[in-house]
Amino acid sequence: FDKDDAKIIVPLILVVLGLWLTPINKLALLGGAGAYYLLYFFLRQSLVALGRFFATVRHWLFFRCPHCKSRELILQGYQGYHSDELYGYHLCNRCKETSVEVNNKLIKATQRRELL
Repeated sequence: FDKDDAKIIVPLILVVLGLWLTPINKLALLGGAGAYYLLYFFLRQSLVALGRFFATVRHWLFFRCPHCKSRELILQGYQGYHSDELYGYHLCNRCKETSVEVNNKLIKATQRRELL
């Protein structure tokens, strides 16, 4: 019997004693116990799922073509952009312009000027 078991058993014992000894509304007492156990067992998983959902929505809202603001993008491939690191090149289906994905945002791809 450890601390985690006590978080489950002690409220259960209190609910049984509350149902048996107190004049509190039985339905409200059972509803409160049910809400406690739902939060105890499922709060962390539901918050993680909500976080993933909002990250997906955020990505969809802000991942647009910098030229025409369209969301119709096609990944062309990965290539270096002003450095040795590879970046994703995206082609807009509407305006046919190429953009580069840097830090989860799209920027306009510019030609690299070679030094003379």
